Amino acid sequence: MAKNFGQELEMTQTGLLTSKSGKTFIRIYFVRKGINGEEASAEGIIPGYKIMKSEGFEPDEIAALEFYIKQNREDIVLRAKKLSNPWNWL
Repeated sequence: MAKNFGQELEMTQTGLLTSKSGKTFIRIYFVRKGINGEEASAEGIIPGYKIMKSEGFEPDEIAALEFYIKQNREDIVLRAKKLSNPWNWL
């Protein structure tokens, strides 16, 4: 990832979502805006800790994003629970 050093990576996420089969999941989004206006994006999911879609990220960067999701899953789940509670929206 050294070639992208200095570029800001933003992460956003959903609250708790429910699939048609009734399983709960969270979507995580990563966006990196390059110096030359280039943009990279990736979409991951918990559970599974996998990047499902990506554009502009190298394979080693995708592996690093998946590692990040897995290592930070507890914080991501806590944020998702807060996002899912309408009382926290005020």
